[in-house]
Amino acid sequence: MSSLSFQTVSIAIAQIFVLCSVGFFLVRRKIVDDSGLKLLSWLSVNISFPFYIFYQIIHNFNPSTQSHWWAYPLINLSLCLTGVLIASGAALLFKKKESHEWAAIGGFHNAGYIPLLLVTMLPLADKTQELYSYVILTIIGFDLCLWSLGAWLLSDRKKAKVSLKSFINPPILSMMAAFILVLLGAKNIFPETVLKPIRVMGDSALAIAMLTIGGNLALTHFKKIQWKNITGAVLIKLFILPVLALIFLRVTHMGGMWAFILMVQSCMPTSITLSIIARHNDNPHQNLINQTIFVTHVLCALTIPLFLGLYGGGY
Repeated sequence: MSSLSFQTVSIAIAQIFVLCSVGFFLVRRKIVDDSGLKLLSWLSVNISFPFYIFYQIIHNFNPSTQSHWWAYPLINLSLCLTGVLIASGAALLFKKKESHEWAAIGGFHNAGYIPLLLVTMLPLADKTQELYSYVILTIIGFDLCLWSLGAWLLSDRKKAKVSLKSFINPPILSMMAAFILVLLGAKNIFPETVLKPIRVMGDSALAIAMLTIGGNLALTHFKKIQWKNITGAVLIKLFILPVLALIFLRVTHMGGMWAFILMVQSCMPTSITLSIIARHNDNPHQNLINQTIFVTHVLCALTIPLFLGLYGGGY
């Protein structure tokens, strides 16, 4: 598992950086400026991500065939909240001015692209499609947390007063609508002429997101990486959370798909979507966020195989 996960994660990281390089080039060549990135982030948050989330739930969520489906979203909900609490406590202990940003980069991980690629490339025979669908369910839990708590953490501090309205946005609304339709057994009300455009718009989410992230990285100062600020968040994301997951699985003697997915998700680097949310909200600490995303994605090629190897070896 360790050697295979190293190869798979390396491929996934390489693919992410290749996709991001397009946005990086466009900004560096001054073809796209800051206002262009702002437009791309707006499209991501308000158009492509809502369509993507809606289609994924409608297409992949089937409560009648997925036993204990409700438990899988709890995996990422638990991981995100645990990471946010640990990072918030560390920020308070070390008196970090960027406490909200620390909570976000320490709490939210790359829950989709790398885990899905990892699952499809593992030798799991006839279990691959089933495991893939359960990973999708964990992503639902992640999106619920990211687009509510995560979006609030990176929002304008002048408007940061906690209120129900501050947790409502297009991705959350699309998720709620899709869930209601599926649970009511009404997901088939959409004809193909409607569902196909929704899928096409959702498929654009990855491309628009990568262009935005690449552009954000082009505007990030990597010559002066804030090691003092990001080291703690990197340790929380790549070491502390996987260790806690290993301890939890050992104490509870939990096994099966739920345990494997928990272990995989706990090892993931900082969520790249945080870069889009930060740009969308004009967050003043985008350098800190983007540097953490970059560093955790580089280092996770080593840490993911390490922790999956410990998990597969019975730790």
